[in-house]
This record gives sequence, structure tokens and C-alpha cells, in this order.
Amino acid sequence: MAEKREINGVFMIPFGLAAGFADGNEIRLIELAENGFSFRMEEKLGRVESFRICFYGGSEVLVEAFEIEMRIDDSIGIPVFVYSVFVDQQEYRECAAKLILQYDRYVRLKLECEDGELAKVLTDYPAELDTEFAEDLEEQKKEWFGEDGFVEADPGKGCFGEIRSEEARCGEALFTKTGKTAVKETKAALEYAVELDRPELYERYLSMEFCDFMSWYWRRNQAERLGKQLPAPTRIYVGNAFCHLLFPEKELLFKLLEKAERDDLAVTITTSYLREFMLEPVENLLDQLTGWCKARKSTLEIVANDWGMLKLLNQRGKFLQPCMGILLNKRKKDPRMRYKQGDKGLLRENSLNAEFYRKYLLDTFGIRRYEWESCGYEQELPEGKNSIHVPFYQTNSSQYCTLYAVCKNKERGRQELPGSCIGYCGNKVFLYPKHLKLLGRYNSLFALDENAVSGLMDPKMWKAQGIDRVVVNLL
Repeated sequence: MAEKREINGVFMIPFGLAAGFADGNEIRLIELAENGFSFRMEEKLGRVESFRICFYGGSEVLVEAFEIEMRIDDSIGIPVFVYSVFVDQQEYRECAAKLILQYDRYVRLKLECEDGELAKVLTDYPAELDTEFAEDLEEQKKEWFGEDGFVEADPGKGCFGEIRSEEARCGEALFTKTGKTAVKETKAALEYAVELDRPELYERYLSMEFCDFMSWYWRRNQAERLGKQLPAPTRIYVGNAFCHLLFPEKELLFKLLEKAERDDLAVTITTSYLREFMLEPVENLLDQLTGWCKARKSTLEIVANDWGMLKLLNQRGKFLQPCMGILLNKRKKDPRMRYKQGDKGLLRENSLNAEFYRKYLLDTFGIRRYEWESCGYEQELPEGKNSIHVPFYQTNSSQYCTLYAVCKNKERGRQELPGSCIGYCGNKVFLYPKHLKLLGRYNSLFALDENAVSGLMDPKMWKAQGIDRVVVNLL
């Protein structure tokens, strides 16, 4: 009797670690071993000339020396064809043995170690630094934006790289007695804006002259030296992309618009996701904003972070100009990526680099401006109007706010959708180990791009990337 052969390997190895193709058709590996592999099909497989097995780490093996056996498995209620492929190739055996050893090591470490220890072993992540925290947000921001937190620009030069007079610096900008910015025409194509994204900033701005507000803003964020190097903003962003509860009430919003009009500041309104209960009040607000613009024969930019919002804007004509928000403008962002392997140059582009997609957005929704975040690596931005938000980038958000859960329910995991909120994020944040340069605020997690802090002083960097607007938000 012939000896029964078995694969006897690792069952259901994750697809990201090993992928297979039979003559170019993808197959799902259900078992992997040094002597071969198994996969299953809904339909009977025809003759196969070769298999291609792709291993984690970039190795690929073309399997041409093999024997294949088939059996029918009906254990899941429907019959499926299970194929066992016995491989007699040294290259395959070496790659399979290496992957199985790595996977076994990972599983053992996952069971025995903390997450930081696991990352340290696998990626050289500095787990020993995970115990170093700032005492509070003030200390954290002082480290980021204080005396040693950024590279100072050349003396006498601002963000545009132009020679500017002492009194034209931000925080000491030229203002008339009425508080309006005396903006001078320059050849610079770079526009500078500041983001007001929570009630504290709305109320402060309404209660102060704009120059005093900006001076307070830099002091509040331990960034006075940074503020002195930058030009005075000519635009404000109003609203929050991540939490609808932080958007200003209707009466407050129109007060902000009227004050910005008096201050000669352009305004961009940032909206968040849309839920069903928000549709009617949002539509009413958009109608009122349309009327406000018609009365002044002007337009107003609206940053949309929901496809439904884009449709609502499209129904209201030319007065409300849509911009593509960062929640729709997807990109891989994580401060821990520097510890991982792989070619990060592959992340430089996203869907907006496809011309047909930009054309679709323009023809369907009238989108001409795209909102981006400086996210720790070089991006290749497309043609068009590009705004860059600095120096933080959002890594994750949730409508089920973890800060709300901790403050209200005393446990991070006991999350719920808040119908209303007393504003815990006004004076509470999540702090993370210093080396990660992370901050948990609102319902989101943000990481600091150190290059963007120093890059604020280098307009050539932004212009070279096709950016015409820099939006500062120090959280």
C-alpha cells in the first residue's frame, strides 16, 4: 500500500503573509508547509501548469515541479474541492520554512509579551521610551513649539521667504484702528490661514481684535517664537472635520462670518460627517448660507467630509464652493510607519493623482480645491488648488468618542454615540509617550509632523509640492 502523504503545515496562515496564484488565477491558501500547500475551490480546477507563491517580505517562487491531489470536503454544509500540492523545489522549501519560523515566533511573542515588547522585537520599536510622558498638555506643547521645538527661519524672513519689515510679522501685523488687517499685495502665491475648530476658539475670536486673538493663540500653544516668524493670516477655517458637536451653533456661525467680514478675512467652513438626524438642520443651514452669500454677491468655501454633503452642496448652485475634505481624501498616515519595512515612496500618491478621478469630482460636484495634511513623508500632490493642514495629521477618528467614554463612563471601552456633550475636550486630552509625538483630542488621534513645524519657515517646500494655502492648527 502506498504511503499516504500529508501537507501537515500551518493552517489558515494570514493572507497578507502568503498569497498564491494558479496560472495567474488567485487562490486562497488554507495550509502551508515546507513540502507544499493546500487550497480550496468552489468549482473543480482544470489542468495547472504552474503556481506562483508570494511570501511576506517580497519573495516569490514559481512552482513548476509539483504533484497535486484533490479531495471533496462537505464539512461546511456544501461540497468544496480541496487541493493538496506537494512541491519538490529547494527555493520553495527555504522560503516556506523561513516564513513558518517567523510566524511561529510572532505567535509566541504575541501570547507572551506586551504590545510594545512585541513591536521592539519585530521592528526595533523603542518600547523602553513608552514610559516617558509629559506632565500635561502645556509641557507637551512647550517641547514641540517652544524655544527648541522648531528650526528658526533666517532673520527677517517670513513663511514666504521674502524680506518683511518687523511690524509686518504675525503677532505684530499691520492693523488699522478698526482691527482690519492691512494686507499688502505681494507676488507670493502662498495663502496663510488659521483654523478655529472648537467653541473656545470661536468665543475668543469674537471677543478680541484679530491681532490680539493671534497673539493669544500663539501664547496659548507655547508657540510665541513660531508666531513671530509667520505672516498674518488672511483666512480663517471655521468648524471641525471630525466631530459634528464641535461645529458652531447657527447664530454663533453667522456672528463669526460677520466679524470675519469686518476684519477683511476670507472664511472657509469645515463640516464633518453627516448622520440621518443631521440632514434637515444641515440643509436649512446651507440654504441660509446661500442667502447670506447672495445678499453680498460673494461665495463661501465649504469643506465637505461626507459624500452626502457634496450632494447637498451640488444642489445649491455656485454660491457655496465645495472643497474635498481630508476624511474623503484618504491617505495612509501613522507615526509608527518609520519602524516598519517597505518602500514608503509608494505612499506618495493617492486616488487624487488620477486625472480621471479629479475630472469626475469637478464635473459631478464642482470640486476644485483639495484639503491635505502634512503627514510625515513627502507627498506628490496633483494639479489644482491644494491646501495643506499643518503641523498635525489625523490618524484615526470615531463618532464613538473615547474621551467621552472615559470622562462619562470611566472606561475607554464603554463607548456610545453622544447625542450631546458638555465639551470634555475643552480641557482634557489623551497624552501619549513623548517619542510618538501623539495627542488625543476631540474624538480623534493626531500626530505631529516635525518637518512641517520647521517647514512653516520654508515656503519653497510648499510651493514645490503645488500648495497654495497653508492652514495652521496647533490643537
